[in-house]
Amino acid sequence: MAVITVGAEKGGVGKTRLSTHIAAIAAREGVDVVLLDTDKQGSAISWSRIRGEDEDQTLKKFPVLALPPNPAKEVQNLSSKYDLVVVDIGAQNYRTMLECASLSDIVLVPCGADQQEIESTLNVFDHLKDLRRPPQAPGSLPVPVKAYVVLSRVSNLENSRATKQLREYFIGEGVPVFDSHIAHRSSWLATGRTGRAVHELKGKDRSQKAVDEMQAVFDEITRRVAEEEVTQ
Repeated sequence: MAVITVGAEKGGVGKTRLSTHIAAIAAREGVDVVLLDTDKQGSAISWSRIRGEDEDQTLKKFPVLALPPNPAKEVQNLSSKYDLVVVDIGAQNYRTMLECASLSDIVLVPCGADQQEIESTLNVFDHLKDLRRPPQAPGSLPVPVKAYVVLSRVSNLENSRATKQLREYFIGEGVPVFDSHIAHRSSWLATGRTGRAVHELKGKDRSQKAVDEMQAVFDEITRRVAEEEVTQ
């Protein structure tokens, strides 16, 4: 069982795309997953509605629920019923983000190259730095919440200097960054209007590079969560 929280201070950074794709890949791999949408705009629920209208029987469906006013209690409840709980946090919803983050195995903060996004991401980590998870076993101590930046909508050029510099900047500020990233590609726009993940797109909408990049992010999530389980 694992809980993943995806959040950011600024809107439009790719939180919902990352959240829905984590859930979609997990469902494809046979994981019993639920996605919680805390955004007032209901972006993940809207995506799920479009997906539900698709008659393609090969699409792996999974529940997407609106998070109630008491998110911590619901996350705890669902984590006992599902193998994976993914929480999509609405922009600037710090109370809900901190409540869910304190119950999460990993927190992901998507961020692009925009200066406002960078500054708001540093602000998010300032809020998260002293956050602790409850003891995981009798007699154990609370542990720091593991949070990472996931570079999103960055250059699609291989070995981009700008992307490398952005990663190095965050590391220099003491902010952990995923090795993998998500580049800006047209396929991501298609996911919103089709209710499909990038690996489910067909024809001209499909980009194998986008598929590979998202798979790399998912694989890194799996690896880092497993590492956390070993150290606890």
